Amino acid sequence: MTYKINLGLQILPIAESTRCYQIIDQCINMVQNSGIQYQVTAFETILEGTYVEVMDLVSKIHDFSLTQTEELVINIRMHSKANSDVHAIDKTKKFS
Repeated sequence: MTYKINLGLQILPIAESTRCYQIIDQCINMVQNSGIQYQVTAFETILEGTYVEVMDLVSKIHDFSLTQTEELVINIRMHSKANSDVHAIDKTKKFS
């Protein structure tokens, strides 16, 4: 069985600042159209899905971004468990 993971994704295009935001917005649009559960924050976008689903999306975002800028930094943080799903809400619901 494939379990869900959480992945924090930060895209940092190396480009003029106004162009950077355009690229980031396009990447967020890709996330929104992916069908993967997500939450956009000020510093990163949190994705929740299977490893294969999430990493496929990260790969597509990476490839797209490099068509928009010649240099790119992507920061990724991942939380996974061997035998169960990881849900962001389980980590944050006590603060709601």
